[in-house]
Amino acid sequence: MMNLKHTMLVVVVLSYSAYLFPQINEEQKLAEALKLFKDKKYGSALITFEEISEKENKKQTLAKFFVIKTLTELKKFSEAEKAALAFLEKFSESRYADEVSILLVKSYLEQKKYKSAFNQTINLIRETNSASYKIEAKSIAEGIAKNYLSSYDLKEFAEKETDRKIKAFLLFSLAQIYNLEGETLKTENTLKEIIENYSDCEEYFSAKNYFYNSEENKKSADNTIGVLLPLTDSDGKTNNIAQEMLEGIKYAFHELNIQRENKIGLLIRNSKRNEEQINKIIEEFNSDESIKAVIGPVYSDESEIVVSSLNKTDLIFISPTATDEDLSDNNDQFYQANPPFTVRGKVFAQYVYLKEGKKNFAILNSLDGYSPILSKSFADEFQKLGGNILVKETYRSKSIDLSRQISNLIPHIGNLDGIYIPLSDRSDAEVILSEMLKQNVILPVYGNQDWLNAKGLETSSTISNTLKITSDYFIDYSDKTFADFNNNFLNTTGKEVTRNVLYGYDTAKFLATVLRSIQPTRNTIKLKIASGLKSIGYHNNISFSKRKRNLYLNILSYSDGKFYLIEKYRGTE
Repeated sequence: MMNLKHTMLVVVVLSYSAYLFPQINEEQKLAEALKLFKDKKYGSALITFEEISEKENKKQTLAKFFVIKTLTELKKFSEAEKAALAFLEKFSESRYADEVSILLVKSYLEQKKYKSAFNQTINLIRETNSASYKIEAKSIAEGIAKNYLSSYDLKEFAEKETDRKIKAFLLFSLAQIYNLEGETLKTENTLKEIIENYSDCEEYFSAKNYFYNSEENKKSADNTIGVLLPLTDSDGKTNNIAQEMLEGIKYAFHELNIQRENKIGLLIRNSKRNEEQINKIIEEFNSDESIKAVIGPVYSDESEIVVSSLNKTDLIFISPTATDEDLSDNNDQFYQANPPFTVRGKVFAQYVYLKEGKKNFAILNSLDGYSPILSKSFADEFQKLGGNILVKETYRSKSIDLSRQISNLIPHIGNLDGIYIPLSDRSDAEVILSEMLKQNVILPVYGNQDWLNAKGLETSSTISNTLKITSDYFIDYSDKTFADFNNNFLNTTGKEVTRNVLYGYDTAKFLATVLRSIQPTRNTIKLKIASGLKSIGYHNNISFSKRKRNLYLNILSYSDGKFYLIEKYRGTE
């Protein structure tokens, strides 16, 4: 009997130990991981935090919380975002939930998901029981709104909101953005709405104070636009491209100024395509508070110099022509009015798939120049949308024999809706079309603007009459509106309108359109552009994406010896 009792006691002790020691073990592991975290050994800490968080125990939620904190410290923001969303879904009542919400906002911001970040702060304001977290969330939300969102974004949030107190906060934020954008009437009307309808909310007294002191925000400083162009090279030789662009810029502001009492001035500086000169001009522009924005530079190498110096100024720069990739990334101030090549391929894929409904394509691209960039961006976007690239062939530019590449299309021809052929040299078109006719590969051809001057279109009309291309410029000389503009420009300047004149004119017209509707400051101009403002141009329309790149392209068709404009098409990014 004694042996039986002894055995039972041993079993009980062992069972209790099995329960107790794993808990002690988890606590020891957590303590070790916390020390590693404190010592900034985040990689090692993460392994232990994840191990503890994977199974149910008393420290699971704390471990999951530190997984998110550690991923944030490691700058693995996409992973931190997923972990935070999972935490909030499963442990919404946890005492760590508010802090996880803040970490999620940070992850969104680091990934430039500004609307998601703002939405998460609003959710935190709505759900937290902590006064301190509510204050912090409102402060973060105000910063996001002022720095990253437009009035359009804020209005969208406000219109959807049903909670009165949160709606009052959103309306007050909207009024502040309207004020930054120079929309005086909209600012006053929004403040009045708060004063009249939300007297029980925190923002009521802020709105009253803001409304009655708004006159202080109406400034009447002189306004000037800086112009940074390589009007000559370092040896003093005239750059005709830049000179023609300058004529277009000057004429756009001439048109603006004859309609208003408060004139907009131009301060024109010659960059000489020289780094030292460009940096001096940036310093000069930045120190002159009357300068609100800058048009220029022209070339991508100049633009890289400007981009590397943006930390020295809060001015925005709009280049009429620079097309290098990544110029507008990782900064909030450089805009490309001429779409980069990745945008061109991507936008054309959107047009073909979404507008024309084409599903199956072939690609034939040169291995030279920008043809590979165009083909890759087209293929990536087309497949992302749901289309299929059934065959892809490449060739060296100026090749004489493309029989193998064209014959490889034949097995797929019955399933193909078209073929994308971005040229890197216009002389290649004749060889391609000739070989397609020879092998009876009759397909609709889609291409880039190098086809505008391609050879062999007239002699291969069976195929060329199916041709559609994108171009960053197209001028319809038969259009009456353009004819009138051309005559007025000639009478005023004594010069003919050229392609380069229009690159300058349309960029300046876009900026003039911005200035018409706001009280100009460096920040309000940036905010107005971010609102998605569209300017109708002669060579192309301009409307910038969040990545500060123009998303408009001319879609052209070819028929019987002439190109025709189908439409100016705006893609997405």
